[in-house]
Amino acid sequence: MHHAHIDKLAYQDSPIHRLDARVKLIAILAYTVFVIAVPRYSVSILACYAVAPFAMLTVAGVSFRFIAKHLLIVSPFIAVLAISSIYYNRTPVQLALGPWVIDTTLGTLQFCNILGKFFCTMAALMALVCTTRFSDLLAAMQSLKVPHILVTQLGFLYRYIFILIDRIHHIIRARSMRTLRRLGFKTELSVASAMVGSLFISTLEASGRINMAMQARGFDGTFRTARHLKTTHADYIFVGLTLFFLVLTQVLQKNVT
Repeated sequence: MHHAHIDKLAYQDSPIHRLDARVKLIAILAYTVFVIAVPRYSVSILACYAVAPFAMLTVAGVSFRFIAKHLLIVSPFIAVLAISSIYYNRTPVQLALGPWVIDTTLGTLQFCNILGKFFCTMAALMALVCTTRFSDLLAAMQSLKVPHILVTQLGFLYRYIFILIDRIHHIIRARSMRTLRRLGFKTELSVASAMVGSLFISTLEASGRINMAMQARGFDGTFRTARHLKTTHADYIFVGLTLFFLVLTQVLQKNVT
């Protein structure tokens, strides 16, 4: 398998990377809850919330281009879902931005609120994934008493998705090497159906082989790692900064809309 580029950011070294995975997971979950709890017509306060995840990504050395690329890939789907808010509620309101006053509607504010929450929570998720090895994340979930079946399923999903991607690449490469010209729509549809069927059958066969290989190696349902999670002074400082930031945003939220 040749998909190490998916995890290469998590294997880098920075102050954020060295934090305990449990601390980062709890901090990101708390941050997400606070962002979701922002009133649906509040917009300006989300700019304050966005500071934390982008600061983490900056300290971790993640490029802005990488962040923008992955945020923009998913944003059209959220925009399509949120755009109905503009037409649903057309109550006129005035939005104060410093010395400027903008005439708008509650629907537009709700649309901006949904997009703002999406960008904040996605940036926080990227800050967690880009700075934490998935094996450490699974170990953190086990340590925090997340249901064992959920941790196991996530571990299998993470590992098997790469096998599936490899198989898809092999099928596409084999087809391209055997195709010398463009085929008609019906023929293309028939070939695509055959490829999907072949992928399904090969996936079932691969899952059986993998299961036997895991049992032969003594797998008992628990993922074990050589790395052990431990809390350091930097983790306590990070927790303190997170609490300070969340309290500060709550204070600002009472004065900013």
